[in-house]
Amino acid sequence: MIKPGALFSLLFIGSLLFVSCKKDQEIGPKTETPVTNSKTSAVFNFKALADNLPLIPNTKWYVNANGDNYTVTRFNYYISNVKLKKDDGSLFYESESYHIIKHLEGAKSFTVSGMPEGDYDQVEFTIGVDSARNVSGAQVGDLSPDSVMFWTWSTGYIFFKLEGEYQTLTAPVGATYAMHVGGFSGKDNALKTCTFNLTNKISIRNDKQPKVFYDVNVNEIFTNPTTIDFDTYFVITSGQHGKTLAGNYSDMFSVNHIEN
Repeated sequence: MIKPGALFSLLFIGSLLFVSCKKDQEIGPKTETPVTNSKTSAVFNFKALADNLPLIPNTKWYVNANGDNYTVTRFNYYISNVKLKKDDGSLFYESESYHIIKHLEGAKSFTVSGMPEGDYDQVEFTIGVDSARNVSGAQVGDLSPDSVMFWTWSTGYIFFKLEGEYQTLTAPVGATYAMHVGGFSGKDNALKTCTFNLTNKISIRNDKQPKVFYDVNVNEIFTNPTTIDFDTYFVITSGQHGKTLAGNYSDMFSVNHIEN
């Protein structure tokens, strides 16, 4: 593990001890008032890959676990309710914690600020938007309806959006897919919480800004635990198919390295 104060250290994927993602029946913003420090922050970066190669939009064809060919023209999702755990067990909850990642539109990172100084050995976040904000009326910033990640006030936010073309033995030439996942309550709840336990800690110090780099593997969306075939899943909104896809994409994240 990297020691606090080491300069320009690069910690690779071996730093990741354990990653887990689960459905949370009642995910919501934390009500605790976090201790904040105006001089601290950390940047979280997300790099889209197809297995081990950078994701190339629009023209590059990829093959999923079912043997279907596909391109990617849009790859968006919400990350919310970011929580950091310090090595002494104390927790920091980011306030107003809602971020859109739009891989093909340049929105591939966000900054979390105000955490107390210390060494943090766990990161947790939710994929999606919690029930409280889904029913809160018109909002701004990353929660604005103009984000193209919103259905209606009755159905709420789109948590995950993947679009492109696909080819199978039966699909016509130029067939397109639109996998849009949402649903925040009851049997349609597709919210997922992901936890990353790190041996190489994030060192938070005044006037320094560590960076956490995640790899996001698009091919993980189509496998584990369910193999996805495009002929069945080419259009998804919510319901059981959306929950199935959420169960797959919840493990598309892995920590590549940390720069303290």
